[in-house]
Amino acid sequence: MKTFFYTLLILLTLSNFRTQAQGKITGQVTDNKSKIVEFATITLLQAKDSSLVKGALADANGTFEFEKIKFGSYLIAISQLGYQKFYTPKFNLSLENPSIKLSNLTLVEESKELNEVVVTAKKPFIEQQIDKTVVNVENSVVSAGSTTIEILEKSPGVTVDKDGNISLKGKQNVMVMLDGKPTYMSSSDLANMLRNMQSTQLDKIEIMTNPPAKYDAAGNAGVINIRLKKNQNLGFNGSANLGLGYGFYQSLPKESAGLNLNYRKEKLNIFGNFSGNDRHSFQLQEIDRKFFEGDKVISSFNQSADEKRRINSLAYKVGLDYFIDKKNTIGILFNGMNGNWNNDRNNQTAIKNALNQLDTTSVTLGFMRNKWGNYATNLNFKHVIDSTGKEITADLDYARYDADNSMKYRTSKFDTQNILRDTRNEDGLTGSRINIYSLKVDLIYPINKTSKFEAGLKSSYVNSNNDMRFDFLVGDNNTPVLDPTRTRDFVYKENINAAYINYSKEFKKLTMQLGLRMENTNGQGTLLGKDLLDRHYTNFFPSVFFRQKLAKNHQLGYSFSRRIDRPSYEDLNPFLFFLDPYTYQRGNELLQPQYTNAVEVSHTYKESITTTINYSRTEGIMTQILEQNNALKTTNVTKINIGYVENLGISFSVPMPITKWWFSNTYFNLYNNHYVGEIPKTTIESNGTSTTIYQPFDARSTSYSANMTHQFTLPRKYSVELSGWYLSPFIEGQLAGNPMGAVSFGIQKKMMNDKASIKLNINDIFWTQHFNGTFLFNDINVQLRNKWESRVIRINFSYRFGNSKIAGARQRNTGLEDEKNRVKSGGN
Repeated sequence: MKTFFYTLLILLTLSNFRTQAQGKITGQVTDNKSKIVEFATITLLQAKDSSLVKGALADANGTFEFEKIKFGSYLIAISQLGYQKFYTPKFNLSLENPSIKLSNLTLVEESKELNEVVVTAKKPFIEQQIDKTVVNVENSVVSAGSTTIEILEKSPGVTVDKDGNISLKGKQNVMVMLDGKPTYMSSSDLANMLRNMQSTQLDKIEIMTNPPAKYDAAGNAGVINIRLKKNQNLGFNGSANLGLGYGFYQSLPKESAGLNLNYRKEKLNIFGNFSGNDRHSFQLQEIDRKFFEGDKVISSFNQSADEKRRINSLAYKVGLDYFIDKKNTIGILFNGMNGNWNNDRNNQTAIKNALNQLDTTSVTLGFMRNKWGNYATNLNFKHVIDSTGKEITADLDYARYDADNSMKYRTSKFDTQNILRDTRNEDGLTGSRINIYSLKVDLIYPINKTSKFEAGLKSSYVNSNNDMRFDFLVGDNNTPVLDPTRTRDFVYKENINAAYINYSKEFKKLTMQLGLRMENTNGQGTLLGKDLLDRHYTNFFPSVFFRQKLAKNHQLGYSFSRRIDRPSYEDLNPFLFFLDPYTYQRGNELLQPQYTNAVEVSHTYKESITTTINYSRTEGIMTQILEQNNALKTTNVTKINIGYVENLGISFSVPMPITKWWFSNTYFNLYNNHYVGEIPKTTIESNGTSTTIYQPFDARSTSYSANMTHQFTLPRKYSVELSGWYLSPFIEGQLAGNPMGAVSFGIQKKMMNDKASIKLNINDIFWTQHFNGTFLFNDINVQLRNKWESRVIRINFSYRFGNSKIAGARQRNTGLEDEKNRVKSGGN
């Protein structure tokens, strides 16, 4: 025992001696106006010959640290764009003075260089970077007062349909993230959030078609990351904005207001933003359907619907970061959105016989009231291992989605003489409660200056509880009578466990990144307390990225990734959702995940002009189809797995400064979608029995989309922007869509020492953003025409106050990733 004690004492003494033979150097960089200088380049030099010892970057607080530096005589050089280079006096690191905190590290501005920086720092609306496309929202006049979903419509390669569903380069199932944190919502909930999020809250939008293994494997089309505004340095600041818009068709008002606040002092950062919206809108929809018996048309429907919508919401985010010391930070974040969605629908259907003569007129008045709330809380801890970039982060998350929807339908049927022959009245209630829990840990471990290792673990648990009740109102007293076919309770529980590793290495002219992600999924669903589905599967998702520098102005990039898209919780829900007496929507509990293998090759010229060729194949593609009952004259919408879809495309991004005051950016994407599979056709006999046969489906189309933006900088702080987008005819499963597009214009004036601005813009000047499409397959013949209030004039005023350089909240990822993207609980 004594021997062990003495040995330990000797080791501790030697360790202490080695520790004392090394020292530490710290400091903070400011400028001659006492403002912190972020991310300055710090170089530690030998005093005797100015040879380089070590380099570092100052952080967002201007602080830097050199650890484990041998005793000796040194000096430090500090440089940053826009400032004169600074050298410290010589200092000695020794046993008597092992820790040195440098003071008076003050940089002096170089006014000429700074003026040049101001000119060149203005970014175009659309910017092509090596690994992603960036939409600089803050620099767009046209985007002022717009919603996020309207900005996405103008973004390169992005398509938004009439229901708010997002496609990227002709592919659906896009993962949408906020500040690197996936939103986890899809369809109605995601569309609702984006419609209520104002452009004044946004800094930029990043579009990544092939994300690495660090991200959840969901989203075969890639990732759209929406970055919110952030600030710099110490103190207090904020911004406020007011917006008012009117539509040309019915002059419906659209009001918005927002407030952003940020306070940072020493170890504490408190931040929050709040925004409110009250928007009126409308939608006009026409649907023509034909019903067959063999090859003969036995009936046709001409449906016309007029919807008036009103959405009001309040969105909020409050957070706190506490910097315990230079290596440890803890933060908490709470955000949410509450709102009401009201929809009054007047639906008139002219029903014709085999001779195309009017037989019956059906009028359905629908009144829908949706109250919803989304809440999420994140607890984050970050530990910096050392100054080389090694760090560990941990996130604990909880999110809840609540929605209550009441529906009233009043249907009246009239004969050819306009005499009332029948009525059908019904009320419905649906409720949704979704709870999501997640825990994840990430490690970043630079091996040396040219290579880095990353790894992470994540586990999530979801409990989705949905109930529905419908009653027919019978008799003069409208006595409610339960409809058992539409009164159900569906519970879905899911656990996903994931792990990933990622390795990157830089060579002289080649950069590579290799990743592998594993995800284990366990899901159980019950309907009315009875087991409905039970799934357990494990998948591996590799990703490979190479970037090769061919010459000074030429780079090639290669990438491959495998991804998965799981059905949304609503798509698995077997409820029947009533739209009118002849149209239903139902979930499909048999729906399976789809898997995508994607390859991209890109060429970049002068780090701006980019050409990309992409190919992907998605197996078990989840596709929305129409099922038709010719006997009952009803149409049913659902999703099934039909086979596969291949996507082959080429895109060009061309940013071009035409003059000093005129900048143009053009994006063009040409792609081919090829759907192959089998679609079921169910025939119902007169005795009630049904027969299902599977018929081959093969559909192919070549389509293209284009975006163009022109920005003009005028005297007296005026600027003008003209933009437009176009989508050619396209195919998505059974749906064949017609071309659509829009042209928008905006003008801006900066005032009050550039702290305030007023923007006026008109979206979709010629009201050409209409959707027209056709479902044609076997006995399905449906024509769709849809118009909404896309032509809107807006005026927006914004004002910034306080210190304009306050460091904002840390941009961090929460653990709720794929789960939220599969929630459909809000109004649309």
